[in-house]
Amino acid sequence: MGVDKFESDSITTAPESVDCLCIGSSIIVSLEACHQSQLGKTVLMVDREDSFGGAWKTIEIAGIKDIENAIHYFLPHRKGIDYLREILKWPIEVSKGKYRYFNVFGNRYIKFSYGSTIGRLIYKVFYTKHPSGLFGTVFHIIRSLKLVFSELGERSYYVAKGSAFMIQSVKSNLDNHQVEVRLNSNITKLFFDIANKTVHCSIGDQIIIAKSLILGHGARLPKIESSNGDFEIRENFIHRPAFHLVVSDDKKNEVFEIILTADPVIKYVHDVSRFSSLGKNNTENKKVFVFALQSSVKNDHGLPSMLLKKLKDLGVIRSRAEIISSSYSDIILPTLGDLDLYLLKREFGDLVNILRTENLTAGVSYYADIWRAIK
Repeated sequence: MGVDKFESDSITTAPESVDCLCIGSSIIVSLEACHQSQLGKTVLMVDREDSFGGAWKTIEIAGIKDIENAIHYFLPHRKGIDYLREILKWPIEVSKGKYRYFNVFGNRYIKFSYGSTIGRLIYKVFYTKHPSGLFGTVFHIIRSLKLVFSELGERSYYVAKGSAFMIQSVKSNLDNHQVEVRLNSNITKLFFDIANKTVHCSIGDQIIIAKSLILGHGARLPKIESSNGDFEIRENFIHRPAFHLVVSDDKKNEVFEIILTADPVIKYVHDVSRFSSLGKNNTENKKVFVFALQSSVKNDHGLPSMLLKKLKDLGVIRSRAEIISSSYSDIILPTLGDLDLYLLKREFGDLVNILRTENLTAGVSYYADIWRAIK
């Protein structure tokens, strides 16, 4: 009865059947798609956006291509790093030119390399929460000292060629495994046919019948119906606005990644010029910066000038640098949490294949042992 109701809504083409339907084109979902194809299954990938790559897609501004869409770096999950480096042959390196900046007075800053002992100690002692009172403060300082000196120094990693290389690598793997990718394909209806062990997905006037859905935290799902009744998932919307600033500047600088400590507007700012079409040998005297802003920051006409001044105060561009172009993006973090994915899996069993995709290297480490070498 439920299937008849689902298939009667102005469908003009015959249903299409696949073994696995991947929702979204994130890197981890793409790697799982290749794995399922290696197991001999037919795999289709759909994405509601008009470009491939999910959070890792690149954008174009002022004629500059392959610009990082947002702030990107890899956390040090060893198994995930090893898989990307050894199996996928990605040129993984420790993040270059990464610094933590502290505001000392007005527009003056001091900086420490990301892994430096002094910088980490200042951060832990003065910028992390601790119990109030003398005893609490003393305990906090002692604990901070132990943490700092027991660690070898914080690390973050990234691909030497940026996300454009990552996207091209993943797309090539999908092509090699004959995984079709359909963009601008928004799923408007989902029906789980429990008895027949299939999932019916409506995309425009097309129905796709899958034996299993593959999805991660970034999947955007419509209302879910099943032969057992409706199933509700409430999306959690967390805003993480980003801002791109293209400037004219000829200053040679070895600072590429900046963490601003306790700044009311900016969390991070990265110089991503070398990853873009400007290249490492940038001869155009242009730079591209991407900012991760605090969630409360809204776009207004004064924001570009304020961010430009901040770059000058930090000393990463010359005082005469000027804005060429700018772009504000109201980025929404993945709307599904671990609990949502687990509830879907518990409700629909083998009809859903869930992937933890909130952190790339952690996610890869979860599945590295079951993925075959993807070639």
